Formats: sequence, C-alpha cells, structure tokens
Amino acid sequence: MDANRQFAHDTFQKAHSDVRRLKAKLPEDSIDGIVAEILNRIKSRNATNNTLINAPSAQQIERLAYALISDDDQEGARIIQNLREDGASLEAVYLSYLAGAARLLGEWWTDDHVSFVEVTVGTSRIYSIIRGLSHLFTPRGPVEVKSAVFAAVPGETHVLGVRMASDIFRKEGWDIDLKVGKSHDELVDALSASETPIIGLSAAGRHSAADLAKLVLALRINNPNARIFVSGNIAHAADDIVSLMDVDAVATDIPAARQFIEKAWLKGHHA
Repeated sequence: MDANRQFAHDTFQKAHSDVRRLKAKLPEDSIDGIVAEILNRIKSRNATNNTLINAPSAQQIERLAYALISDDDQEGARIIQNLREDGASLEAVYLSYLAGAARLLGEWWTDDHVSFVEVTVGTSRIYSIIRGLSHLFTPRGPVEVKSAVFAAVPGETHVLGVRMASDIFRKEGWDIDLKVGKSHDELVDALSASETPIIGLSAAGRHSAADLAKLVLALRINNPNARIFVSGNIAHAADDIVSLMDVDAVATDIPAARQFIEKAWLKGHHA
C-alpha cells in the first residue's frame, strides 16, 4: 500500500493549522461548542458501527487517544497511517478507531481526566486526520440533474440574498433546494443526506462566523465529498476567518458562485 496515496499529509497539515488559527480568532465562548460538535459528530459514527469493523481493543483506543493529545502533532496521524499500512480499512479507521478515540476523549473531559485545552488539541487532530483521508471516500454517484443546496446559516435572519440567488439559479435551469430557518442539527442532517454534493452556505456578517464554522466542520465530518462554498456579506466582513474554514470557495457575487458550482457539477458528473 502506498502510504503517500493513502494519507494526504499536505491536507492534514493545512487542516490542522487552519483549525488552530480558526479557534484563536473566534470568541472564547464559541470554542466549547465547536469542540463538542467535533466530538459528538465523530462519536455518533461509532454508535452506528454495528458491525464492529476490525474492532480495536480498549488498549489500542487508549493509546490513540493519548497520542492525539501528546506534544507531538504527528503521533496520532502516524498511528492511523500505520494502521492503514497494516491493512485496516478506511471504515475501520473512521468508524472504530477515530470515533472510539473521540468517545474516550469526551469521557476523559467529563471526568476531568484531561483539560479542555488537551481536548481542543485532540479534536483538532482528529478532524485533520479525517481531512487527510477524505480523498479516499467513494463519491456518491453523479447527479444527472444540475442541482445544489443553498442554505442560510442557523440563526441568520438576513436571507433575502440567498433567496434571490436561488431564484436566479432556478431560472438558469438549476434544481436548487433552499433551506432557511433551520436549526444546526436540522441543517446538518438535511445537507448530509442530500444527493447533490454542492452546498452553498450564506451568512450576513462576522456575527455568524462561529455558527458557520461549526456547520462547516460538521459537514466535513458527515459528508467528506461535499463541495462547499460560502457567500453573503461574511465573505467581505470576515474574510480572515472564512479563509480558515476549510471551504472550497468563497463567492463574493453571483458570477463567482455560478463559476464555482458549474465547475463542481461538471467535476462530479464526469468523475
């Protein structure tokens, strides 16, 4: 097995750096929610793993959890890479090892066995490892109808822009599923289950940055193949934060959004 093809180190390093810088830019009271979101999303994948694929031992999970909060940024990634080289399936790594480590870190946090800072470090590394493996997930089949989901960030009240964009794209022949007024969990569930891999997220300003970041992180965990772009005034008002959110593009106007989703659709359709 070619380890370099099995684990995208550049993607891992960028995701790890961006998540740490992102957390530093967000309000302190929002970091709790983002850390919990990563833990809960990954733990929920473990709860659905009824087949216990290549089920690791408690000792293996504990070793991985400690590695993820160690002083070595690479230790957890090396363990995962070695597991892959030894033949562990992608599903086992994702559903058993990483999800099991997330569950254990959550328990340690609750029991005060580890600090919040350590859990923050661990969740950042888990997320980054997932991003390093994301290119290996099998894409869903190509969608025959040109389609995308446009959604307003939870709590956003300025939705006229995304409604207008939806109307414009519909007139151009796109099947646009518009979602506004949804809670975070409702939106994550709906977008993760959507057949189209193209997701446009709209936010009106810097005040929505934490909610947008939380949403993007959840979608990256639940739907690694999604092509995500951000639009709305936040693209101007908080470009320094949005640039760290692991999105595929930032559309500052309709032509930019059109260019992105046309390319994303063609790429998925002809993959």
